[in-house]
Amino acid sequence: MAAQSLTAIDGTPHVLNEYELRQVCAIAAWKGEKPGMTKRLANQVAGSLGKLSGKLIPDAPVQAAMNALNKAAGQIARDDSIFKDKRLRLTDMRSLDDIAAQPLEFCDALADRIIADASRIALGMGAATGAGGPVSTAVGIPALLFGALRVIHEVSQAYGYAAHGEADRHTMIGILALSLAATPEQKARALECHRRQIETSLINQAMEESANKALQRAVLGAELGALIPGFNIAFNAYLNRQFVSRAGVAAKRVFQERWLRERGKVAWIAPI
Repeated sequence: MAAQSLTAIDGTPHVLNEYELRQVCAIAAWKGEKPGMTKRLANQVAGSLGKLSGKLIPDAPVQAAMNALNKAAGQIARDDSIFKDKRLRLTDMRSLDDIAAQPLEFCDALADRIIADASRIALGMGAATGAGGPVSTAVGIPALLFGALRVIHEVSQAYGYAAHGEADRHTMIGILALSLAATPEQKARALECHRRQIETSLINQAMEESANKALQRAVLGAELGALIPGFNIAFNAYLNRQFVSRAGVAAKRVFQERWLRERGKVAWIAPI
């Protein structure tokens, strides 16, 4: 099957090529994906400390820290231009508009390289912070969050997008919340916030709140890992890589859907 016609929200049929159709299926599957056993167990541990985390990490400082990290990650992503990529240097592309004009398959390949590079860096950082014990691990938490937000910003560029305004910056935090959702219910709430933002073009406070709670769980998880003698190096390396990789994959799926939507090929893709 080379192509298939889908009906957009306005009732107009749009044609997807075979590759785009596979990605629509992948996006729907990602939205409906349930967390694995490891993630569920981690969520149970963090959940038992949920009330305590709310007292230890008030919402206002968390929000301020997230906003600062998000702003810095966006700036670094812009400064460390995506056009340094070897594949792009061999082309005539010089702007994000040039990238946006490419087929989805090209953008996906670029995003996959960004995610792979970021995951390798995160693995090394996790091992380094784990080797330093609890204090070093705590210091590494902001770096981990920064790395996740940075890969989200960089992946957005792979599809020709960049965070210019306040709404775009909130989208990046919302993607982080999506990547950290540890239960089907959490993911459903984060997806609904994301959908409302798409459909209304308004910044939804619930998205920020979801990201704040996800950050609290991440902080607790990293601290717990640092308390396991002789195991924290491997645990932190694994945690960092998975953390950044999940953020990158979430960004890829979100911006794939946006790419398809803006070209009139799909409306909202429902989870399966």
